[in-house]
Amino acid sequence: MRKLILIDSNALVHRAFHALPPLTAPDGRMTNAVYGFTSVLLKMLNDLKPDFIAATFDMAGPTFRHEEYEEYKATRVKAPDELYAQIPLVKDILTAMGIPIFEHAGFEADDVIGTIAQQTQELPDLQTIIVTGDLDTLQLVHGKKVVVFTLRKGMTDTVTYDESGVHERYGMSPGQVPDFKGLKGDPSDNIPGVKGIGEKTAVSLIQEFGSVEALYTALERPSFAQEAAPKVTAKLRTKLLDQKDSALFSKKLATIIRDVPLAFTLETADWRKNLDLAKLESLCRDLGFYSLAKRIPTVLHKVVAETTGQVLDLDGTAQPLSSGSVQTLGPDEFPTGDVAAVAAELDDEAVRHLYLTADGQEVYELKDPTPERVVLTLAKYRTVIAHDLKPLLRLLPDTRALMSHVVEDSDIAAWLVAPDQREYGLDRVYYEFAAQALDASPAAWPVAIWRLHPILQEKLRSLKLLPVYADIEMPLVPVLADMEKRGIRVDTRTIDDLLTIASREVTDLEQKIWKLAGTEFNINSPSQLADILFNRLAIRGRVRRTSGGAPSTAAPELEKLREEHPIIDLILQYREMSKLKTTYIEPFPSLVRADGRVHTTYNQTGTATGRLSSSDPNLQNIPTRTELGQRFRAAFVADPGWKLLSLDYSQLELRLVAHMAQDRTMIEAFRNGEDIHTRTASEVFGLAPAQVTKDMRRQAKVLNFGIIYGMGVLGFARAAGVTRDAAKRFIDEYFARFAGVSRYIERTKHEAYERGFVETLLGRRRPLPDIASRIPQLAAAAERMAVNHPIQGTGADLVKLAMIAVDRHLRDTGQDARVRMLLQVHDELVLEVRADILDEVTAEIRSIMESVHALDVPLIVDAKSGENWAEMTPVPR
Repeated sequence: MRKLILIDSNALVHRAFHALPPLTAPDGRMTNAVYGFTSVLLKMLNDLKPDFIAATFDMAGPTFRHEEYEEYKATRVKAPDELYAQIPLVKDILTAMGIPIFEHAGFEADDVIGTIAQQTQELPDLQTIIVTGDLDTLQLVHGKKVVVFTLRKGMTDTVTYDESGVHERYGMSPGQVPDFKGLKGDPSDNIPGVKGIGEKTAVSLIQEFGSVEALYTALERPSFAQEAAPKVTAKLRTKLLDQKDSALFSKKLATIIRDVPLAFTLETADWRKNLDLAKLESLCRDLGFYSLAKRIPTVLHKVVAETTGQVLDLDGTAQPLSSGSVQTLGPDEFPTGDVAAVAAELDDEAVRHLYLTADGQEVYELKDPTPERVVLTLAKYRTVIAHDLKPLLRLLPDTRALMSHVVEDSDIAAWLVAPDQREYGLDRVYYEFAAQALDASPAAWPVAIWRLHPILQEKLRSLKLLPVYADIEMPLVPVLADMEKRGIRVDTRTIDDLLTIASREVTDLEQKIWKLAGTEFNINSPSQLADILFNRLAIRGRVRRTSGGAPSTAAPELEKLREEHPIIDLILQYREMSKLKTTYIEPFPSLVRADGRVHTTYNQTGTATGRLSSSDPNLQNIPTRTELGQRFRAAFVADPGWKLLSLDYSQLELRLVAHMAQDRTMIEAFRNGEDIHTRTASEVFGLAPAQVTKDMRRQAKVLNFGIIYGMGVLGFARAAGVTRDAAKRFIDEYFARFAGVSRYIERTKHEAYERGFVETLLGRRRPLPDIASRIPQLAAAAERMAVNHPIQGTGADLVKLAMIAVDRHLRDTGQDARVRMLLQVHDELVLEVRADILDEVTAEIRSIMESVHALDVPLIVDAKSGENWAEMTPVPR
């Protein structure tokens, strides 16, 4: 049977806009509704394989329903402009897909669908499928000839209703849906119905009487009171009779029109004849729909082939880049040249394949790619270009062997140019910047890298990012590779002891929570926990709700309820202890390699601010608020005869605030070596520093750090444990005393609005496409990023410069055999140092770190040393 799809486009656009988080195209346009709509369209094509498709839209302006009832849909909140701005993009997608668009002034999309469905339902060998995001069109269902394909939850969970499905789900036939709405009404469309009639009563009446008209015919019979009508009490009868006009008028409003004047034919809806794959591909690329762009050719090839038996014409489309023949050569047989683009397939221990091109066309594979032969091969070229170079460096005998060349990395370049992407795999980067897909053959990778290089270099140059790329990120690559190779020694006996302790503490907390709850339940189940907290214990407090409407039990929401019940604090402790146990302690022994050390992997492109992240294991996020978390650090130990040395920038971000805000009070405090939190409390409370209490200092500390992250009155009140009024007074006084900080915040926001991006002191850029959004939450989040990025990003830049400078110093002085840089955690560097040179090395490295960049306030580095990472003592200056 042939299939005709009728798309209720407005319903799907609205559903996608509200179901998906904000997404933006590379040029900053919001695209979440377009993305969701296109995803559903592809799923529909793949699942239903239609022969014909037509899309319908509502048109701007009133419909005949508004003319008859001024209050029709009057209670609907107008959708944000960001939604309406995406409708033309949706229409562009549909047009490229070859799908005609039908709309008519004075009528809704449902009426257009109803008209087409009416025209086609009697055609032989044709099934009409209505694709929608709501259920208003269920009244159009006709046997199995006209069905509704709709979204049940989110954008991927779908269900199809035929006539039996409608009856099973709603207890009525499709044709009775308008009668149902005539009685119950429809709040979403502001259709009044009969006041006091709910869903259950409406269904019961329709089942008994069949229609609104039949119901009133029965109600108005003089003998009705004596007739057997157990479902209609005297009170209900009176209510219904009093509102007869409303019931009949509501049914009329809810009834879909089926005679809109349209020039529709099946021929116009044959989407395969008008499909423009090249245009569709170009649209997806411009909108940043990388994952969809990969799916589209596959889905469309399949559907066209299965519905027509024809092969989709690919003329005019960007064919995937693929490699030609590949020659396998030894190191001495490779052609010489100035530049080589290289790509490697790796496993944990070795280079499996190495591919190279020296002209962007011919590709060669290295025979027997041992690390030594890789180095010999690459030594033939002055410049080596790669994508994600660090894993290859880590496998070479000397990570610096390649760094004698000019080395470029398209992974890092792409990240600097577009720092808010989720990942930077070569296929995605090549598609985004070179406008072409990449086939699965690794032999094509070097050609893609070769072609990407000039594109990305020009992007870096135009965005003034070359200094960040050349002076910070690229020199850092071998430093991180060395750190990953070295790893850090782990005392597995300490880990075993901690596991025993953690298991016992988790069990103890579990028993305490169950006792307070009065029953046993799964603490890790959000639904069970919510039931215990908000139903059984009746805890009151304002928490946000999940997408399903249930009260949230996320940690930030529970933090708001700490004072409401002692169980909350125990639950938060339980979660932190469970996380420490399951995420860190339990899996840790399996991560320790044969050398007795654990080797984390640093992700250089994992954050938009420039901060490093680490994984396998993540050593930057070890919980430290509990005693057990602190003891976990004791498992990281130095080799015999060596010491661990921690060098930590003191209050780095606050010093950057003082410098960038040019706040004279903060600058003075840092220059005088004062405790900045005590000085802040002194200024705000109008007291001498000696009179500042611990609680005053704590409140000042909360706000000093909160300012960086855009903390408002409510956030400060909650974090500092004060009332909202007290929090507002504190913040007002803070900005009065630190006027430079206030001016910096407003100036930075203004510049972000003007330019659409912000920068660190060293030029690292962060685009802020949402800064001008009319959605308050998005604009507010962008403002917080605008204030935070220059500070946090500059801090990340300075730490990276320090790592590069320390590494260079150790190599230049020949101390790299006796001093090893092991870890970077936030503003802290952890090194392993021969015990006999600890004091000398500490002084040298501290001096390097404190002079890495000139500020109007001094950079101060606190140094500690010890046998393990937890038990460390200060190293005096």
